[in-house]
Amino acid sequence: MKRACSIGLSLALALAFALIFYTFNTPLGPTIGSDNAMYLTLGTALARGYRPYLDIFDHKGPLLYLLQLLPQALSGGNSTLAVFLMELAFLFASLRVLAAIARTLSVPEALCQLCYLALGCTLVGGGNLTEEYSALPTLLGLLLALRCFGGAAADRLPSRAILLGICAGCCALLRVNNALPLTCFALTLAAALWVRGRMIEVALAALGTALGILLAFLPIVLWLLHQGALSAAFDGTVLHNLRYSAAGDGSRRAMLLSPYGGKAFLLLALGAAGAFSLREKRNGLGIALFSASLAGFVAAFISRKFYQHYLSIALPTASVGFALAFARLPRRSVRLLGAGIAAICLLWLSWQGIGVDRERRARLLEMPQFVADARALYDRVPEAERDRFMAYRVEPKWYPSAGALPCMRHYFLQEILAQADPAIMDEIVARFESDPPLWLVIYYNRPFSPPYDTRVQAIFETRYAFVDSAGTYQLLRLIPEAGR
Repeated sequence: MKRACSIGLSLALALAFALIFYTFNTPLGPTIGSDNAMYLTLGTALARGYRPYLDIFDHKGPLLYLLQLLPQALSGGNSTLAVFLMELAFLFASLRVLAAIARTLSVPEALCQLCYLALGCTLVGGGNLTEEYSALPTLLGLLLALRCFGGAAADRLPSRAILLGICAGCCALLRVNNALPLTCFALTLAAALWVRGRMIEVALAALGTALGILLAFLPIVLWLLHQGALSAAFDGTVLHNLRYSAAGDGSRRAMLLSPYGGKAFLLLALGAAGAFSLREKRNGLGIALFSASLAGFVAAFISRKFYQHYLSIALPTASVGFALAFARLPRRSVRLLGAGIAAICLLWLSWQGIGVDRERRARLLEMPQFVADARALYDRVPEAERDRFMAYRVEPKWYPSAGALPCMRHYFLQEILAQADPAIMDEIVARFESDPPLWLVIYYNRPFSPPYDTRVQAIFETRYAFVDSAGTYQLLRLIPEAGR
């Protein structure tokens, strides 16, 4: 009965949170969003036979490709409900791991879960982002370490090291940055064991973790090899990400002093508090947790984009840090303090939820006209020629709104991607010159930055003819002589 109540609580919290804060895919009325819209198109394209990275490109890891493929393969494509159910499953599983951590530390399960949700409600960015999915393996890895090193001697070290490696590998396969906390955690823990002369445990931990990473990577690598996309995947997920992180002109120093930096410091402080609570245990867990928390902090500032969801990388370590610190409080004050913190979390979630839902409803008012405009233009494209259709530099939600798929692999924010890698624009121009789309939808009568590449703009003006317009978009058709 107690276990059923625990599971029911996690499910209720997950469902309530997902319905309100996963605004891009919520059954209450999805707003689709930007990154989520890209992933809807990505998953639908993969479900219909597109090859990852080669036929459709995003610089996220291949595991995200598979996660976006699954709901669209099961639903028929462009299904926000299918993605919502997947998000709900991941959130529920994350809360169950948090409940297990709470039980391990003798901390109230509900308190840990409410703290996690309260910390994360302003960071989810509408949902269906890589950090959301990497939270589960990160939390699981931390749970394994707590159970393995909770006593004086490492318990079941080889098997748990393998599982920790699988968790770290899954984070890296979602996005390389997301693996920083668990990677630093494992390396610091191994270093602490080495300093204490526990060389056998170091060897077991290293071999186990390496084997776990291999087990995580092997099926993904085999899938990419089967698709002929291994090299393209490495270029997209590693090389392009390095260039992407360096692009932009945002000031890291300014962001440290901004609300963004304030949230980052709060998450770091909670992780550090948990690490400090372990100071008397000489097993390396405390310094490892601090290292992981610091890695999550640094990960939020690697890129100069400073999107709020980057902060979510540090959410698992902050939540575990809170649980560890709470577990060290004097027993006489725990109940009253816990009730107070839980009440604050509920009030914060309610206040934020009201604002988020109000914003979602306002954005929904724009959707019917946007969808009607997108479908009106796409309906002008003959069925037989839709395999040579391209919507260029449109808002990402245009594709799922119209039910369209691109004929070029760089299907969104082309000039923005090219800021990080100019070779992308060279590839796009070469494609327009050698095998141009027959049909094209573009922005018009609306300012946007950066502007079209001058070469692409010249192609639009000289090789395409106007067909129709709707909203802020034009439909163009390749001039027959120009395609030869």
